[in-house]
Amino acid sequence: MPLRRKSEYLRWLVGDLLLDAGTGIGAFAFPLITYMVTGDLGTTGLVALVQGLGALAGLIPGGLLADRVERRRLRLLAGATGALLQAVLVIVLLSGAAGAVVLAVLAFADRFRETLLGSASHAMLKQIVPTAQLPRAVAVNQGRQAAVEMGSGPAGGALLGLSVVFPPLAQLLGNLGSLLATLTMQRRYHPRSEGAVRTRVREDLREALRWTISQPLRLQILAIASSVNLGANGLIFAVLLDLASEGVSATRIGLLNTVLAAAILLGAFLAPRMVDTVPTGVLAIVPVSLMALVGVFLATGPSMLLVGAAYAVLGIGIPAINASSQGFFTHITPVAMQGRVSSLMRVVSSSLMPLAPAMAGWGLDLVGLMPTMLVFAGVLALGALAGLLGRDLRRIPTAPQWERYAREEGLAVDEGGASASGD
Repeated sequence: MPLRRKSEYLRWLVGDLLLDAGTGIGAFAFPLITYMVTGDLGTTGLVALVQGLGALAGLIPGGLLADRVERRRLRLLAGATGALLQAVLVIVLLSGAAGAVVLAVLAFADRFRETLLGSASHAMLKQIVPTAQLPRAVAVNQGRQAAVEMGSGPAGGALLGLSVVFPPLAQLLGNLGSLLATLTMQRRYHPRSEGAVRTRVREDLREALRWTISQPLRLQILAIASSVNLGANGLIFAVLLDLASEGVSATRIGLLNTVLAAAILLGAFLAPRMVDTVPTGVLAIVPVSLMALVGVFLATGPSMLLVGAAYAVLGIGIPAINASSQGFFTHITPVAMQGRVSSLMRVVSSSLMPLAPAMAGWGLDLVGLMPTMLVFAGVLALGALAGLLGRDLRRIPTAPQWERYAREEGLAVDEGGASASGD
């Protein structure tokens, strides 16, 4: 049955769509709000660093929760607490109490909440979608996020131009929409089968860690993911801050996000076909090499039009990377370990990402645009090199051959986890 005819999947998708719409607007506007409040690039980067640390702090406990607590319940709690924190941010901005410290605390709390409770939503996917449809589901998610991003930049800029409180209000409504959509889901998503032996948190974490590092292949993909998270996000944040410091309007900056999102959307449309016809190892390496070249180009300080063209190249390969590598990992990860393994992977791959905005802000302040961009381009080049040197990664075949390849290489693990239930 096609994904579009699976009612439970559609309910899950609508909830994520509404959440992404609000979060996209809020995420785009928040650095600009911080810059408007503080008037300092370095401080803006520092607040973003604290925000990123909040996300990292919630990952491991969030993964453990997603593998121990019914996942739909966690998703409901995520929507409720997200709406509450955005309401606090609106009050702070209206009262004039906003400052660097207050914004940093709220940013940390919101991102901590997001990863602590939000891991459950992704962990549900393998219980909702059959294995054969996972690459397409991942690509659909990427396309959905890109479509939202196309509108979130201009919408965030326009809302910010009207009032500083409108973007967080939009994020508040997105969380409420996700909450309502999740309430309509009819099944329950227990991470473990009925009667499964209860284990200690330490044992759960040790099991997931042992499974994650048991093959060099996983470490190679983690190296690439880390380089993309730091390098690509650093490039984008540096462009945003550089344009903001030059007085470019938030609406025009938002149009660049639209170009990036349109490229990601196009890439998401192509990704399902690519993962079926192009070896996964190739899809994990080539786009990163192109991103490194984009970073070198952006270091020359091109015009807005050329920056838009560079963003298009930057974005079109992202869905192929995610649909191939993330789809393959989801395929070989047992249901009962989806939350823990996903969180461990994200902790490693995202551990350097909070440095991206800080490095961008400090780099622009201290050494200027070109050296800052070249540093991020170098990070991406190292990721591509790690992929090229990894024989195990280069050997991963196309998606239709994943199951056979995983069995032959000893990558698959017998399922002992639970599936969704209707209780």
